Amino acid sequence: MATQTQVRLPEALASEMSLFQLDETLSLLMESATEEAAAGNGEIPEELRQALLEYCEAFGAKVDNIANYLKSQEGEIRNAKVEVERLHARQAAAENRIEKLKGLLKYFMETRGLQRMKGRLNTISLRRNSQDSLIVESPDAIPAEFCKLSVTLGVPEWEALVSYLPDDHDLRVRLAAPDNAPGKRELDNSRLRAALQSGLCIPGAELRRGQHIRLT
Repeated sequence: MATQTQVRLPEALASEMSLFQLDETLSLLMESATEEAAAGNGEIPEELRQALLEYCEAFGAKVDNIANYLKSQEGEIRNAKVEVERLHARQAAAENRIEKLKGLLKYFMETRGLQRMKGRLNTISLRRNSQDSLIVESPDAIPAEFCKLSVTLGVPEWEALVSYLPDDHDLRVRLAAPDNAPGKRELDNSRLRAALQSGLCIPGAELRRGQHIRLT
């Protein structure tokens, strides 16, 4: 059965129709061409032949347009990443300068017993922190009860290790849980802080109420 198709420039078709619409139209044209060829001893009307060519070109143009759009967006992503990295570096540099200057101001004021310095428009003050800071000067001296030990093992090794514990052992129940696989040794800061707050003396660690610089 012949299909009357108004032929348009491939660029116009690619602009006006989606990839799915072009694909669907091409499928219909191919079906029509097959029917015409069967009815006409292999001959396809020139109008239908031309329409097939135009829509094939339009489909290719649409693919190129989509590919070019994707490439342009990938370029935008690359440029944005470069800009983000530049801004992050700029932010880090500014934060580092602020930290160094505040450290110098803090040292200057503490050594001279100053609580504030006034200018014509601004005041620089030393304020006590809202809570004590945990200071660990000798990590190796901290007792084992205030440390967490983690070891990275393969799953078969971990399961073999757990299998040696008695079935009713509390530690076996805990270690057998999927989320309890260990990692590396580190200080248990919450337990260490709680012990120091209770008045316990722990060599190598202390709670200290520090000060910070404030601008007003």
